[in-house]
Amino acid sequence: MTLVGNASTRLVIIRGDAASGKTTASVELRTRLGGRVALIHQDQVRREMLQNGDRLQRSHDASVLIVSMARQALDLGYDVVLDGIFNLRDYSEPFELLYAEHLGVTRIYQFDVGLDETLRRHAARPLGSVVLESKIREWYDGWQPLPWHQETRVGAEVTTDELVTLIVKDLDLTAG
Repeated sequence: MTLVGNASTRLVIIRGDAASGKTTASVELRTRLGGRVALIHQDQVRREMLQNGDRLQRSHDASVLIVSMARQALDLGYDVVLDGIFNLRDYSEPFELLYAEHLGVTRIYQFDVGLDETLRRHAARPLGSVVLESKIREWYDGWQPLPWHQETRVGAEVTTDELVTLIVKDLDLTAG
């Protein structure tokens, strides 16, 4: 076991389907937390950093890089916010290890907004005209709970402000 971070570092993982609101919430959370915060977007790593025609291999490789970056940022004393789809195949085991080895507070949230709301949100964002609805339907997994942790479920009725306020409160309560 390799311990990571310190008693004052905070790790937040925000998971869920494409277009569910993860990135919007994570960007607002970084602003609200202030101070030293590393925001690591799965899409940035998977789509921008890595080029590999093998989608499954790229997803696995992204998980290795994301967890490595999170560990390094925590060790440097940053709070870390991870956001992404984070499928169980590639992320459950490394996230479980990161959770177990993190010395500070870790909170995990998963969006579960339903397919209709996911499609509505996708249509309203800039990528809505680039990524077809059929792709969003194909990628949609719905509720995929981690087998080792009871993450907080985020439904369609929860606004970004309500979620970020909840996360900040959860971090403060857990740290105190």
